[in-house]
Amino acid sequence: MSHEVMTNSMSQEESWQSHLVSPEQRLSALLKSSRLADLTINFPGHEKCIQAHRLVLAMTSPVFEAMLYGPLAEGEELNLHEDPPEAFEWLLEYMYRGHIQMPEVRLAVQVYQLASKYQVEALMVLCSKFLQETLRPENLAEMYDTAVLLEDEHLLQRCYEVVDLYPTAVLSSPSFGLLSRGALRHLLQRPLHIPTEVILLKALLAWGQARRSTRSLREEISDFLPMVRFLSMTTDEFVEHVMPSGVLSLQEISSILMNIKELIDVPLPTICCPTRDKRLCYVDSLLRRITLSTTPSLARSRKSARGSIFVHNSQEQILIMNLRTTNTLLVSKLECKGIHPTAGSAAVAIKDSSGGVIGSASSDGPLVEFEEHVSLQPDVNHCVTVRLEGHWPRGEMGDFVASTEGVEVEGKIAYTEGRIGSVTLHFWCFN
Repeated sequence: MSHEVMTNSMSQEESWQSHLVSPEQRLSALLKSSRLADLTINFPGHEKCIQAHRLVLAMTSPVFEAMLYGPLAEGEELNLHEDPPEAFEWLLEYMYRGHIQMPEVRLAVQVYQLASKYQVEALMVLCSKFLQETLRPENLAEMYDTAVLLEDEHLLQRCYEVVDLYPTAVLSSPSFGLLSRGALRHLLQRPLHIPTEVILLKALLAWGQARRSTRSLREEISDFLPMVRFLSMTTDEFVEHVMPSGVLSLQEISSILMNIKELIDVPLPTICCPTRDKRLCYVDSLLRRITLSTTPSLARSRKSARGSIFVHNSQEQILIMNLRTTNTLLVSKLECKGIHPTAGSAAVAIKDSSGGVIGSASSDGPLVEFEEHVSLQPDVNHCVTVRLEGHWPRGEMGDFVASTEGVEVEGKIAYTEGRIGSVTLHFWCFN
């Protein structure tokens, strides 16, 4: 073959490179085809096999570098017995392209586990952030195992926040049965703010039913039954929900019922928790209050004392600034006589130190109720703003320090004598 013919032949054969202007585009093209591939990845038990490039895998993962170029390097085929093929394809997407659009939660959890297994640390960070952002009560069980297994403190902390705020939704989620035994034990070591132990019992029964194989339901959940506070149940709750479940013997049922009725000299079965106290939960009876108020330190003129301006709801006014607390407060309501719009409703927002809104609500009067609890973190500056049409102080702010039952709050509050100068927070605190 002449040199000219060979050159033309090579040009036609290699034309796939000509329109690819960046390394990312070239690697992406290699991923989509078997061109230049020197490794076949098999998933025993699955029909799927993938053509890949050893160098790309080794460049991204020290584990693959050892497997493919180390003393015990694999041959031309790599058999991955434990890796889900679909999740591994997402891992390859990241290896070849350097970025990834996260899949749905179930698959993202698997990708995260593979990223950890093969020590792809940058992808681990991306997966953790994605899971934190998409975490909800209904999908917490899918993530909790991974957070515990990989010791991801940031994801665990986010899980704790969701469990603290929505314990009933978490325990009653259809996905609750996905928790491993170890993860369930880990979760139940957390305080559960539920109004009745029936919620926990139902969750354990559902979890046991989801995992049952040859063992009975009692055998499946026996490790966790002592965590249920049977003695805090009412007789009706016990008869309606515990007795029909079949997880307690007739003797255990009889003994626990007599203890619920506080009959003396009736020994408790070993399966029964001796605690009678109900758990702390988000009910109005457990709400605490703290009033934030200020007193002017300097005498002011009568004009200044009466001083206020008429504002429109297009203008945001500061009600409280530099609000700091020593404990985590879960604010349910806010009460302030100065919130009295002359038209329409007032819009109240609680913001974090960066100015981001962490809670908002509207009200026609002094009492503002938030649809979801607003979490004030300790030693962080927060502020409260109001938009309304009506009268507002002339920008005067006074210092306040308030405390109640081990909780201390400080900051600055807007005031005009006789109008604003005190705000009452209604909150839960389980620290």
